[in-house]
Amino acid sequence: MTLLRRLIDRVFPRGALLLSVLSFGYFAAGIVRNRILANEFGAGPELDAYNAAFRIPEIALDILVASGLSAPFVPIFSRLLGTDDEAGRREAEAFGQTVLTGAVAVMTVAVAILFVAAPWIADTVWKDFDAPTRALYVNLLRINCVAQILFAASNTLADVLVVRRQFLLYGLAPILYTTGIVIGAVLLVPSVGIYGPAIGAVGGAVAHVTIRAIGAHRIGFRIRPGFGFKTPPFREFLALMLPRMVSYPIDPIIVSFMTVLAAGVAAGTASALSYVLDYQFVPVQVIAIAFSLAVFPVLSRAYAVGDTALFRRTLIRNVVTIGALTTLAAVVLAILSRPLVSILLGGGRFGPDAVNLTAGLLLAFTISIPIDGLSYPLSRALYATHNTIWQVAASISGLAVLVVASQVLVPAIGVTGIALAYAAGGAVKIAVLVVAVARRVGRTGTIGSPPLAAVPIADDDSG
Repeated sequence: MTLLRRLIDRVFPRGALLLSVLSFGYFAAGIVRNRILANEFGAGPELDAYNAAFRIPEIALDILVASGLSAPFVPIFSRLLGTDDEAGRREAEAFGQTVLTGAVAVMTVAVAILFVAAPWIADTVWKDFDAPTRALYVNLLRINCVAQILFAASNTLADVLVVRRQFLLYGLAPILYTTGIVIGAVLLVPSVGIYGPAIGAVGGAVAHVTIRAIGAHRIGFRIRPGFGFKTPPFREFLALMLPRMVSYPIDPIIVSFMTVLAAGVAAGTASALSYVLDYQFVPVQVIAIAFSLAVFPVLSRAYAVGDTALFRRTLIRNVVTIGALTTLAAVVLAILSRPLVSILLGGGRFGPDAVNLTAGLLLAFTISIPIDGLSYPLSRALYATHNTIWQVAASISGLAVLVVASQVLVPAIGVTGIALAYAAGGAVKIAVLVVAVARRVGRTGTIGSPPLAAVPIADDDSG
């Protein structure tokens, strides 16, 4: 039993299994959501408008808020807490409150702009939609904007929980959000149609931020306005945030780019792509994101105290484990792609043609699962060392390859070309990240100049 426990501890970072279970619960809730939406609306224009309405607000959230959170927030917050004195804890709390205040304020302004610009966005970005679909898109976009303000607050509170390794309430939030969409679809679709799940998404966002606020309160973080915008920690935060503002939104831009490509191939292809990306992302989320997030606080603390051995050992184990498990998951998903799509989506207005289209696209996208998976531990390692510049180079390189490759592959082989172009871009991104990590920790055997070399690492196993 002791040997088994030691083996599990070596393979699975502490907290990773809990995060994986919660991520799988989120996936299960997503299956219910997709099944309901597919049966109600099929792969048609209403669902195309609904899925598209999430893209631009998500990009705005990523650019203005999410890019300025985990990458710089967790290492800085960890360092401040690591001083292990009351003054350090007060400074950490003030820093968190300032980031929370800034995130909500910035997103409120962005939402107001999106609300006004919605018709222009519909005519410019989604010009392949017909006029009624564009009008529907405008209304759905405006409803979805409300949720983004709540997510701005929730994302900040999430990182407070991550630093303290309180993963339970952190991981429950997305499940509650998806549950809100399901409730809206079940209860409201008969009366308001596609607006039902959109309204449910707003309700889910309320639950999303509420449960994380409860978690933050339990660990002693006081949720109140903070205005320490001129303090050294916040200035460092801004310096690290700016490069991330360039690279972080590239992922949702990639999704939007592929969605636009798919919408131009044939009717319903954009909706099929949305389902495929959801399913392709499951192994990445359950394995790669969960495992790399679980060790992110450890890497950040190891850097803060200058523990090079712990840093490298943790990173190598994380990369090997994630690479092996995501490759296995990709093989299984490729084999089961058609029966899974048939079981999960088939029926109602989602007929055999839609099943075949979605299954074929899912099969093509499985090749990118281990590629996507490896990007997370490598990126987290760079962030832990207070470096965000290399992530910019990696993300831009991957996007450039995707755009160029798609222009060649999509006209030649159709929608499958989107998947191959995406995999090619991801492979280039990984190559750049490997070079970056090697430069930071591999070649010299050091991890820079740690700011808190005298502070011991606490073995916090909570959550």
